[in-house]
Amino acid sequence: MKALFLTVLLTTGCTKYSSVTKEAMGLRVSDAEMNISHLNEIEWLVGKKKEVTLSQSFSFLVEMPKIDEEDLDHIYKSKGINAWIIRLIVQRGSERQDLGSLYAPFKPQKILRGQYAGAAKNVSLKVYYAAAYPSERFRFFNCPAFSHDRRISKMSIRGENKPFDIPIDQVTPYSEKSQLIELTPSSFNGGNSLVGDYFLEIAAYDSNKKLIHGGFKRLPLYISISEETREQVKSCAGEHPELQRP
Repeated sequence: MKALFLTVLLTTGCTKYSSVTKEAMGLRVSDAEMNISHLNEIEWLVGKKKEVTLSQSFSFLVEMPKIDEEDLDHIYKSKGINAWIIRLIVQRGSERQDLGSLYAPFKPQKILRGQYAGAAKNVSLKVYYAAAYPSERFRFFNCPAFSHDRRISKMSIRGENKPFDIPIDQVTPYSEKSQLIELTPSSFNGGNSLVGDYFLEIAAYDSNKKLIHGGFKRLPLYISISEETREQVKSCAGEHPELQRP
């Protein structure tokens, strides 16, 4: 019996681990489960008197695969793999856009002398509108940058929360810059509109050599932002705060 701390909830129960098996070309993680939960709109009060509510971003949690520590040690010793890497993809009709990636080390990370941050059991992600993404300063504007006037009106978690396999075989370089998962949500720029389907893909990762083992595997669950409304912010007409000096 183990105690599992999941962000703000404490539950107890038997942990169901994914199995790791050897194959002709490498390894395979079987019956991995990665739930998506806590999907929330982050509201943004704007206008000269904060009289209009828009959306700043949306956030959600992704559960990491549960793998026994002995199996993780075996994966590392045999392949040099020390982390999971997660890629966020948005699909808008026929257009596919890679928003970026982040990686979660298997082992605790040293953050200060004698202090360690535990290996991530779940990951918090936040997708911003372009008007709020550049900096915290932009998020304090009374009138949003880039004439932002949108609010998310319909969003949901879709797909099926079912186990899937992650193959660990062919090795390919991964040259794109990836964020290290930290305690704060990892941030992504979703653009001027956030309407679209957001898919997560995971792969085994050697963060020292920047190598992907086995390619990316898409999660069965995904997030759909299906509708947004345009709101009038009359007190901000003609304002372009992003062009003003700080």
